[in-house]
Amino acid sequence: MTRIGTSFALATAILSYAQVAVSTPAPTTKSPTKAPTKAPTKAPTKAPTKAPTSSPTAYAGTGEWYADTSGGTRYCKKDCATGEDAQCSGVNHNTASWLQDTYATAAACCAAKYSYLDTDFCADRSLAAPVGTNKYYADLASGGCKKDDAPLVSTQFGSGTLFATAAACCTGALGWLSSDFCQSRSEGHATGYHGKWYVDYQNMVCKKDCAVASANPECKPQTDGSTSNTLFADASSCCTGKLGWITNSICTSVSNTGTAAAATGTSKYYADYSSSPARCAKDCNTAGDPTCGGILSNVAGVQMFDTVASCCSAKFGWMDSTRCAALTTGTSTNKWYVNYQTNTCKQDCLPAGTGPCGGAPADLSLQLFDSAATCCSTKLGWVQAATCTASSTGGTAAASTGTLKFYADYSAGTCKKDCTKASTSPECGGVLTNTAGEQLFDTAAACCSAKFGWINKDLCTAMGTGGYTNKYYVDYQSNSCKQDCAAAAGTNCGGNPGDKSMQLFDTAAACCSSKLSYVNQASCTSKSTTGTATAAAAATGSGKWYVDWSISKCVKDCTSGTGCGGLAETWENAEYTSWNACCDARLSWVKDADCHL
Repeated sequence: MTRIGTSFALATAILSYAQVAVSTPAPTTKSPTKAPTKAPTKAPTKAPTKAPTSSPTAYAGTGEWYADTSGGTRYCKKDCATGEDAQCSGVNHNTASWLQDTYATAAACCAAKYSYLDTDFCADRSLAAPVGTNKYYADLASGGCKKDDAPLVSTQFGSGTLFATAAACCTGALGWLSSDFCQSRSEGHATGYHGKWYVDYQNMVCKKDCAVASANPECKPQTDGSTSNTLFADASSCCTGKLGWITNSICTSVSNTGTAAAATGTSKYYADYSSSPARCAKDCNTAGDPTCGGILSNVAGVQMFDTVASCCSAKFGWMDSTRCAALTTGTSTNKWYVNYQTNTCKQDCLPAGTGPCGGAPADLSLQLFDSAATCCSTKLGWVQAATCTASSTGGTAAASTGTLKFYADYSAGTCKKDCTKASTSPECGGVLTNTAGEQLFDTAAACCSAKFGWINKDLCTAMGTGGYTNKYYVDYQSNSCKQDCAAAAGTNCGGNPGDKSMQLFDTAAACCSSKLSYVNQASCTSKSTTGTATAAAAATGSGKWYVDWSISKCVKDCTSGTGCGGLAETWENAEYTSWNACCDARLSWVKDADCHL
């Protein structure tokens, strides 16, 4: 019977049973007529067999390659029984259930699972017996590249980037080295040297990168292979390119043969730092020629010059060129240099101490001048020019009558004239015994501006002559201004101010306004010019406003009426035309409503 037929028959039977259940009356008996049997009528016909009839087929592996995550020396392994072929590493049973990433070749496995490794390197190291990739890798110790051809040697390549050729390796991994140097130090190079020329600054010659041998004095293996160390085809081009200050023929000869300079010298000039003081000397025998410094045993590392001037310019540029040339010949320049200790100029001549001669300057960097006057004006500008020149050349520092110039007299606090004191010449401060260290001026005003800048120039000039300015300065003690005039000349004269730095004003009114703005200006001006304040206001008052400090209010100077506070008690109390002006000027911190009566 079909599955559909069976289902239909079962459904029909269930329906028929349901109909019978509904139509059949309830049983008449209360319990079954007979108990059920206690056990099956008979045992099962037969027990199951004890074992399968035949063994299952053994799993032989996929025969493909998979990534080895155990951390061993092989990156990918072949999933097949050991001994089946040379690369089999045993059956990986996991591949039968979950390991799905298997690959036909070790290279395909490496490319998929070890993309950060060189594929050829990974595939080679996945073999049971690696043979190497024969690619190149950087070897920092040698400064070249080595071939990956002995993978079982511990010093061989272990990580990094592999390159198909030594040239590619040098460019890609050792780019800071010159290609010639790197490739010559790489495996497979015929000699291990590139055979080109490079500069040897230590010995100031050029050398060839080749094996050292007595027959090849030009050879010296290069140790600095950086790209900054330019290589040349021959010694001459190296000398020109790197040692241009050495005569090319000499540099080339010594570089090729190691031969020293000829015994007669080159007759050229060089910086002789061994002499004291250092100078430019000629490469020649010293006999009978003071310019010669002796014959150099080796000029390869010495810069040579055709003239003493070019040597001085290149090697002693901080020194006056004539002084440098004189050192070479052992002579003097007869020029002038400053001596700050004596505030004079000395001449570079011998014997030292005779007249103006001071011998050679101890400081060879000092500027030299053609004349004493030029030296004085350039280096000792604060000393009067005629005095400096006379003292430098051996003349008298100053005539007995003085220079009639002005100088700063700090004891008097003003400028005085260099001349004999006399009652008829109050500006004279006496004849200076030595003006070499003094700065002298043609006028008192010029001296005052330069030496007493904090004092009013007119006051300084007037004091220098014993006079007055007739200007006004404040006197806070009397709440008035005093006039700079002789005390006996008038009741308002106060003489020169005690504080010389005080500000002076052309008028008493200007002084009162600037320095005593808080007092009655008319009274201040009156007292400053006549010695007496303005007459007191009439009995009725001035009608102006002033501050009554006892109540901190502005009141009117009157005896009766709105806002009157009585007559002002002191003339010093400033008055204002309105209470607003008074409040704003004197009681600005008080509210307007509370500021006045």
